[in-house]
Amino acid sequence: MKQITSRIPHHNFLFARLLVTLLLFLIFGSGVFAQEILTGLQVNPVVKARFEELRAKKQLHRADDTIPVNLPFRDDFSGNKVFPDDRLWIDRYAFENNEIPVYPVNMGAVTLDAINDSGTMYTHAVPGPQAFIADHLTSRYIRLDSLFTPVKRKITPADSVYLSFYYQPQGRARAPQAADSLILQLLVAPAHDSITPDSTYKIPDLWNKVWFSTGMSLDTFYFKTNQWFVRVMIPITDPVYFTSKFRFRFFNYVSLASSAEPSWQSNCDQWNIDQVYLNLNRSKSDTVYPELRFVYRPPSLLDRYESMPYPQYCDDPTNEIRDTLNIVMTNRDLAPHMSSYNYYISNPAGSYSKNYNGGNYNIQPYTEVPFVTYQKFAHPEFPFLLPIGSADSAIFLQKHIVREITPGSVIGDTMESVQRFYNYFAYDDGTPDASYGLTPAGSKLAYRFKLNKSPDTLRAIRWYFNRTLSNESQQFFYMCVWNDNAGKPGDTIYSDLVMPRYADSLNKFVTYHIDPPLRITGTFYVGWIQTTNDNLSVGFDQYNNSQNEILYNSTGNWNTSSYPGSLMIRPVVGKPIPLGQGDILTENREIRIFPNPCSTGRIHIIKSDRQQLSATGLRIRITDLTGHVLANHPYTDDLDVSDLPTGFYLLSVTDDAGKRITVKKLIITR
Repeated sequence: MKQITSRIPHHNFLFARLLVTLLLFLIFGSGVFAQEILTGLQVNPVVKARFEELRAKKQLHRADDTIPVNLPFRDDFSGNKVFPDDRLWIDRYAFENNEIPVYPVNMGAVTLDAINDSGTMYTHAVPGPQAFIADHLTSRYIRLDSLFTPVKRKITPADSVYLSFYYQPQGRARAPQAADSLILQLLVAPAHDSITPDSTYKIPDLWNKVWFSTGMSLDTFYFKTNQWFVRVMIPITDPVYFTSKFRFRFFNYVSLASSAEPSWQSNCDQWNIDQVYLNLNRSKSDTVYPELRFVYRPPSLLDRYESMPYPQYCDDPTNEIRDTLNIVMTNRDLAPHMSSYNYYISNPAGSYSKNYNGGNYNIQPYTEVPFVTYQKFAHPEFPFLLPIGSADSAIFLQKHIVREITPGSVIGDTMESVQRFYNYFAYDDGTPDASYGLTPAGSKLAYRFKLNKSPDTLRAIRWYFNRTLSNESQQFFYMCVWNDNAGKPGDTIYSDLVMPRYADSLNKFVTYHIDPPLRITGTFYVGWIQTTNDNLSVGFDQYNNSQNEILYNSTGNWNTSSYPGSLMIRPVVGKPIPLGQGDILTENREIRIFPNPCSTGRIHIIKSDRQQLSATGLRIRITDLTGHVLANHPYTDDLDVSDLPTGFYLLSVTDDAGKRITVKKLIITR
């Protein structure tokens, strides 16, 4: 079953223990002698893609924020729009998402971290210990002076105005440290000009801090509060706030840990905020908003994979399909609601349609039963097989609906998703939440996959690499394929020396073609062998859990990964695939080295027809696989390598700025 199983409420204690384990690895797993290391992102590809989309559409400029909004002010961040709603907020630094929060109030929350609105680390983000202000979440001006419906009147402190919100440190990301904090401020006076007989002075906004929380891990937070998200109620009583330009803002302090290895430095100190609500006629006990809500998105309909090749599914559909689904829903009201639950499965053509009716059930309030445990709602059976066919791919739609059955009631929720069958196996959902790496040099990582239709042809491997500071992850590694040996990687059946490449957009993997294609059978493994201590920074999905399929070897023995989640590595099998954008040929054909392997002590460099190498300013550099430079000469087509002992090397051509133009493997034999 998928990771959602481990997030069902009666597993709260086990989940908390898991968070403790994860925290220990995050704290103690950053040394050079570590084996597996999980770090935060240094570029958020979802935010970056949305930023670039808005820039292309010339929509980066926010609407005039001087126009205030009226009460009530409410945002549950369930739109999954990446940036907060600009009808309510004036900045876009916070990240609206479903990935990071654990047990949010509803599906989605907003996350404050160390990444800015363009999806990259803040330029003033430097190694600690000094904390710096990172994200802001700032409301528009709010009319706290007047109420306009049903009758226009003045708002005063006697109207019992409260600002409420829910917050959570860390989530599935990195825990904020004790020196870090989340802060809420209220605007006392907007920025204005102060005019004197001699000059004009700019007076900045004047803010008042009314609430803060120091950093802590999620497991500590849960043990202290017995809640995943905690509600905060802030009474607005000072007359200074009851103006036409009331405003509030959240911001967070972040501190980056120092690191001797730049490739391991990353985003950290996440805070999640949900259900922000400002209105009058409230009280301290006004803690709910009547609603039935789904908490997590629909699960994959497959038992093992998020997606898999359609012919592979069709060869054994009974064992690949789930028998039950895991649905997390909640009643946020103080009263129970008699409700119905249904889901619907169909294909776009309409030739396939199935539905499930869970009947009626009286869903108890969140205060009594936080998440629904009724079997037919929380774990509905899935007694269907998706149809089999001869096509190479297929998609199916799923839709889930929960609603109160009282006539005229509008309380309820709907969620939808798409089940994809393409030409790749995927345990991940396509969105990186963290970066996974190994150290030291020589460490191996193997990711297990299983064919139903065997043999098949492995055409390529798709990878998602996260960017690191100064691109320090740009180190060569061996991309490998192993066969199976009693549940562990066996013989290496493919190996090629490659380098990480980046795609910089959501669901954009880089494809490394295997040339020639590789015949595979049964269970096989794809992965890598390190050539340096640096973090390759492979995308890691912490929402879906395929931990048991990830094996690493840095001591001579294969061990199961310590981290729950899924690597963003996808083997591509089946029919030939066309080359496309983002594809990487594993063999660099810009130059050829002859002879290679070389036993004569002298090599010749042969340029391809399309290569435009010029001898002016270019150099040839030869390094070993650890990056140690053994030779550095002005460019020449004829080179003496008699001083090099037997072994594997990298020959690169660089320009006068030291930028690598092309690279080739060189083998010396004697």
